[in-house]
Amino acid sequence: MKARIRAAKQKKILMMKSHFDKPTLQVFKRDGVLHPVTRYDAETIEEMPNDQLFDLKPTSKRSEQHHKKYFAVLNDVVKTTDKWPTSQHLHDDLKMLCGYYRTVVNKHNNQIYYIPDSIAFTKMDQQEFSKFFDQAMGKLSEAIGYDPL
Repeated sequence: MKARIRAAKQKKILMMKSHFDKPTLQVFKRDGVLHPVTRYDAETIEEMPNDQLFDLKPTSKRSEQHHKKYFAVLNDVVKTTDKWPTSQHLHDDLKMLCGYYRTVVNKHNNQIYYIPDSIAFTKMDQQEFSKFFDQAMGKLSEAIGYDPL
C-alpha cells in the first residue's frame, strides 16, 4: 500500500515537473522579421492558433571574452601602476566612479554606506556591460594618464 502511494506521488510530481519544465520559446530578429531559433520553437509556434499573443523579452548573451578582457586590463594596470593593491580594489573603484553602486543608510546610527553593484552575468546583460566597460575604461584612462587598452 505504501509503495502504491509513493508511486502515485512520484507520478504526480513527474507530471507537475513536465508541465513546468517546458523550454522557453526563442526567436531572433533579422530584417524586421522574427524567426524561430530551433526546430522545437518553430513547431511549437506553428501549433499556436492565429492571433496568439506572445510576451517577448529581448535577451543578449554576455561575452566571456569581453569580461576576460576587462579583468586582464585591470590586472595589467594594477601590476604596472601600483595605485591599487589588487584588481578587485580597482574594479570596486571603477564601479563606484561609474555610478554602479547603491546607497544604504544604517538605521541604527544613520551612517551612509555605498555598496558596489555586481557585474555578474546574471546581473548585467551584454548591452549594459558594454556601456559599463566603455565608462570604466574612460575613468581608468583619466586616473592613470594613458589608455589602458
